Amino acid sequence: MIRRVRHFAEVTFFLAFLLTSSGAAFGQDLKDHFNFRLSLSGMYLGEMQASPSNAQSDVGPVQLGYGELRAVLDGRRLPGGFEVHLDGRVRITGDFNTESAIAGEDQTSARGYLGGREYEVRQAWVRRRGDRFDFGFGRLMITEADALKLDGARVWWRFVKHWDLSAFAGFYPDPYSRSVTTDYSDLTFVGGADFSYTYDRVWGSFSGVGSYLGGNDDGGALVPTGPSGSPRTENTRSYITWTNYVRFFDWLDLYHDLVLDVAGAAGVQMTRADVMVTARAGKHVTFHLGYDHLSALAIEMDLRRLLNDRGNYLANTIENNLTVQRTARDEGRAQVEVGWKKLSFYGEGRVRHRAIVDPKDDPQFVNAGEQVAPSLAGDATIGLRDRGSLGGMRLGLWATYLRDYRSENALVGFDFGRSFRDEKFSFDAQIVYARTRDQGYGLGCPLYFTTTPTGTPSASALIPTGPGSLSSCFGGRDGSEYEAGLTLATRPTEHWYALLDYRLVIDQSQVTQTANTSNIYTNMLMLRLETRY
Repeated sequence: MIRRVRHFAEVTFFLAFLLTSSGAAFGQDLKDHFNFRLSLSGMYLGEMQASPSNAQSDVGPVQLGYGELRAVLDGRRLPGGFEVHLDGRVRITGDFNTESAIAGEDQTSARGYLGGREYEVRQAWVRRRGDRFDFGFGRLMITEADALKLDGARVWWRFVKHWDLSAFAGFYPDPYSRSVTTDYSDLTFVGGADFSYTYDRVWGSFSGVGSYLGGNDDGGALVPTGPSGSPRTENTRSYITWTNYVRFFDWLDLYHDLVLDVAGAAGVQMTRADVMVTARAGKHVTFHLGYDHLSALAIEMDLRRLLNDRGNYLANTIENNLTVQRTARDEGRAQVEVGWKKLSFYGEGRVRHRAIVDPKDDPQFVNAGEQVAPSLAGDATIGLRDRGSLGGMRLGLWATYLRDYRSENALVGFDFGRSFRDEKFSFDAQIVYARTRDQGYGLGCPLYFTTTPTGTPSASALIPTGPGSLSSCFGGRDGSEYEAGLTLATRPTEHWYALLDYRLVIDQSQVTQTANTSNIYTNMLMLRLETRY
């Protein structure tokens, strides 16, 4: 299966290359039936630390880079009523070598712990349109079903005006995979159906999806006395969705997107709920009110290869299980924007709450049966934008106060930019200052592990206690950050686009309450070239 998909990706890239190399004349002949986009991106990041003599270096030096080629091809109104869509990319980056890591060599890759190249097929399908029925097959993205990705087939039926019904089924690739080489670790299946409707002031969709996972997870929650955990089987996940937009009046809109799990590892629960109300008072004032709920979807069997112990390299152990825990987050936000001609003022506030579905899964979040991890956070922002009142300059000034779960942050930013020659050339520059202090910074961290006479770690002192101890154990910080950025973009013709972005970040952190500051310097450069026909 993987070999066939990989071969399909190679054919996609080869076809896109031929179309590009054929020149503008070929594109002109096919413009009524084909569109394609070929983009090349590259990124380099370098990080180093200048530490005072009494401090230990915590960073690098680290160098990270990648090159990426992405090709997108669309064919429409082809003979026989067919359509084609191909979207794939190749990323070249460094490998993660276990033997080198054991020897103490730094292993950095733009693909994280897995390392190496990525060969991703995002979509690759063929669709035939009929009078009332459509049929498609390939790698499909079902946007009406929570952006489900599957390798299979889909049938559409326009059974009444304004309403469509579709059914789909196929193999279910790993939703966290970014390469065809890791799309399938177990044989999984998925299927479902959806209704979609479209009216002048109302549009939306319903869907129901069921999947068979049929595999063991990584071993369950991290148990200090037995790090390999207890293997569990994740067999099914089923959910329903409802997305809806309605314009009640010319000045009032409502949007919501709901996903409800009806069967799965965490039982019945609302996986996601996004609700947004937009109200307009005349031409110059706009209000937004929103609520978001998100319960992290963590199919552990798909994440197990990311959780290997990269510290001691012990077989059948995992280094960190926080990634697979079912966490939930609720956020309420309000925004107002007042505009006049090209000038606008805005203010925004948010309140967030987070929790673990089962706090017993992680002893660091419980103490004598009580959850002690901070659960509330919030932020407030005010800002001013000008879209060209002064000599065509784009200007922005904003300030944010953020009280996070374990830290307080104050940020101020200023940006300016301008376009030239009918927006064929443009530049944008940004300056940001941030001040951060972790709660409980400078307090001692309780001992996590003691050692038995045989040298085996024991978890007798695993749970941290005392004010601020959680912050200290996870690493405390008291310092400032300075960021400067410059973005240059050009669109010399309608078919070509280029962008160059550079960022310099200086992190200034207090090593101890009495020691000098330690500076971390980060340089990042990104280049993007794109052609469209």
